[in-house]
Amino acid sequence: MARVLGVSRSGYYKYLNRHKDRSVAPELTNFLQEKWLKSRKNYGFKRLFQEVKKSNLPYGARKVRKAMKHCKISGKQRKQFRPLTTNSKHGGRIAPDLVQRKFHPNEQNRIWVSDVTFIRTSFGWSYLCVILDLYSRKTVGWSLSNRNDSQLVCDTVLKAVLSRNPRKGLIFHSDRGSNFCSKETR
Repeated sequence: MARVLGVSRSGYYKYLNRHKDRSVAPELTNFLQEKWLKSRKNYGFKRLFQEVKKSNLPYGARKVRKAMKHCKISGKQRKQFRPLTTNSKHGGRIAPDLVQRKFHPNEQNRIWVSDVTFIRTSFGWSYLCVILDLYSRKTVGWSLSNRNDSQLVCDTVLKAVLSRNPRKGLIFHSDRGSNFCSKETR
């Protein structure tokens, strides 16, 4: 048999008689379960392995993974928060697209474009509505709020109109979101 496999007889018998330690150290499993329960079953491999390192236990990454698998320990994955963006299927009245992707007007205060940007702060989300004049590419008006509603857009439009006093025929272009198509904004 050893000759067929191309190994020495002594090596073959050594392989057959070697002792594989498949057990998981009870000290490690107890430690992992304790830390996992303290974290309210949130900690996963990375954090538990950091805890093992901090406590100077002599176990490597493979042993920790093996012990976690043995104890059926797994962490909770955080769901990444995605802010609610433009709702173009709101059922409100939508104005026709007068710009038709021609974003190069010939004069100032001819086309204004607007959008709302989400800004994460330590207090939650803030919403910045900005109106730009496409000719000068400068900010005409802006407003900041902790709510993404039509009032934010109305405040921004009012500031823009007061600062520039545009003449009749101005085109106001937006992404057709519900806050831009509401009755208050019209």
